[in-house]
Amino acid sequence: MLTAARSLEDRVAGFRLGANDYLTKPFEFPELVVRLRALGRRTHLAQGPVLESHGVRLDPFKREVLRDGKNVRLSPKEFAVLQLFMEADGGVLSAETLLEKAWDENIDPFTNTVRVTIFKLRKRLRELPVIHTIAGVGYCFGE
Repeated sequence: MLTAARSLEDRVAGFRLGANDYLTKPFEFPELVVRLRALGRRTHLAQGPVLESHGVRLDPFKREVLRDGKNVRLSPKEFAVLQLFMEADGGVLSAETLLEKAWDENIDPFTNTVRVTIFKLRKRLRELPVIHTIAGVGYCFGE
């Protein structure tokens, strides 16, 4: 991320939104070059496995989701939640677990943020019935 926002809060927010590096303006060009080279080296190491299940393909490295071969645009939080579901491989994830892993520590645990995100994710997957509510427990991905 290359930005004029310099505060600690801005930098932390940038990383939480998926930035791999954070450089503030003004900057020296040689520093930009070495940071880009370092990122290039890291991407080969950091490339995670592509996750596929129930007609959904999630590529963490490309931050791309395909449903039946068609691109699905997701917000960063929707992507993070879907990735958690697919990594859980059919396991049930509580709302608390999703809040802890996909949001920051300052989120209100009594918020309906998870419910809203699940609703939007279901809609973006075009009602593909793969995200199920397990009453009193949480949510799971699968059939």
